[in-house]
Amino acid sequence: MPRLLLAPVLLALTMSLPSPVLAGAAETSVPLSVGGCAPDYVRPDFRALERGLALARLKWATAKVKNYRYDFAQIAAPVAFPTARVTVKAGLVQGVGLAPGEQGEIGGQARATVEARFAAIAETLRLQRGQKCPAVEVAYDPTDGHPTRLYSGSRAANIADGWGEWRVTNFTRL
Repeated sequence: MPRLLLAPVLLALTMSLPSPVLAGAAETSVPLSVGGCAPDYVRPDFRALERGLALARLKWATAKVKNYRYDFAQIAAPVAFPTARVTVKAGLVQGVGLAPGEQGEIGGQARATVEARFAAIAETLRLQRGQKCPAVEVAYDPTDGHPTRLYSGSRAANIADGWGEWRVTNFTRL
């Protein structure tokens, strides 16, 4: 019932304001940027990101890790999926389940080896390179090179969603 009264009350309050107050409100509005990047936008250095990927792949190949387990957290804005536990043996995914304490439906990107994560990063870099205001951040483990984070989105002005991020944590060799 209170919602029904809100519109007439707001209308009455607006009508009671003097014209100069209403006119002044338009002068203080924030202009929207049309078609551009966010004001603080800095384009990613795709060459540096590709060099980082190549170095991480080299470290991973050198480490020769074939049996491991990790937790995978994924956000596909505005949806945050529960953290999944991924087990890989002999270089193949053997199991994907909810991490301890999690509940819900596991995201579609959870079932992947480290090699598949590298491929996803390479594809993201390829696709984002051609975008107008791309945002890409990647992190790798300094020891064996496995990916620990991928963030990808758009820094176009006035965009509130359209980004995704995943993180690899609790990486354990088996």
